[in-house]
Amino acid sequence: MNFKFFFISYLFMSGVVFAANRPDSGTVVGNGGDPIFEFFEASRASLIESLKVVLYDPKEQENFCQLEALSSAQIAFCRDYFLAVIPQILQLGQGPNRTLFVLRENPLTVIGPDQKPMIVAARTELGPNGPIELHRDSVKTLVPTQALFLIAHEFFHKVSFEGIYVADNGPIGPFDYGRDLLDSAAKYLVSLAVRTGRVGTQFGVQDIFNCEVHVGSATVGVSVSSNRMYLTKDLSSYESGIGLPPTETVYVPETENSSIVLRVRITEPNNCNEQSSGRKTSLKILRKTVFHDRPSQADALREIELTENPMCQKANPNFEISWEQIKFSCKYFGSIGTTKSPFSLNRLGFRIPKPLDP
Repeated sequence: MNFKFFFISYLFMSGVVFAANRPDSGTVVGNGGDPIFEFFEASRASLIESLKVVLYDPKEQENFCQLEALSSAQIAFCRDYFLAVIPQILQLGQGPNRTLFVLRENPLTVIGPDQKPMIVAARTELGPNGPIELHRDSVKTLVPTQALFLIAHEFFHKVSFEGIYVADNGPIGPFDYGRDLLDSAAKYLVSLAVRTGRVGTQFGVQDIFNCEVHVGSATVGVSVSSNRMYLTKDLSSYESGIGLPPTETVYVPETENSSIVLRVRITEPNNCNEQSSGRKTSLKILRKTVFHDRPSQADALREIELTENPMCQKANPNFEISWEQIKFSCKYFGSIGTTKSPFSLNRLGFRIPKPLDP
């Protein structure tokens, strides 16, 4: 069959050669990144989008901080505080000079209400300078709503209200402790994010690949993403790839009921650390045939197995495989944290912890 003619004709008639799953909003980082860091970058995106909902909706502004546990005076103060600091958080939370997240292995402590050190999941200095520090072991199993609550509280420490930066200890307005004000604003913001769809229920990571399909002299490119599937609770072992069942994302139509499909399965046993015999990248070109009266059939036309993971820091990010007139060429581009992945932490049976003391 003349693949080149069919390929160009199909592209001209339908405008679609293969589908691309677009990643959720967030910050793309190269070489796989630390998944916990990526989760919190996804939480940052949820924070920014939630702030914008309030900023541009007068009804949301009017109802903000309507919590049963608060008095009418506390609700009014919480609302005034939050509306005053939104522009500052938007400035600190995005752009090239945004406040950074830093993961720490050692426990973090701050001075508690009793003036004694207390262990916390996150901390930051008062004012716009400095990063938000996160204790990795304390935050690694948080669900998206808890992570959003945590970073919202920390960002509140970095913005000024009526000339002061609000600390956790000590009274402010009708609140006995600044912590109570910040927690109330963060709690309502999380409820708004859930209600308006700005935060999901599960964390995940999507790996992004740029691919080209060559059929003779014709070439078409697309960016595709894959939900990373974690195999262990320490997040060091995972699978990712392109065109994994049940979805074929990069393919060339061959006949009315058959396609030439690219399938890439990347297996990583130890988070790109020392060399391992379990690390491999399997490339396959398949002919998938769809039948009306029985299940579809996939026949392997060519297979290659590499001993590298293209998503690792020092590995070659490029890989390709060809068969007859068709060549699939791809490159790992980066990874992004999401809050809606079906291949997230929950599938591993993670215990959902109680909200942490920010």
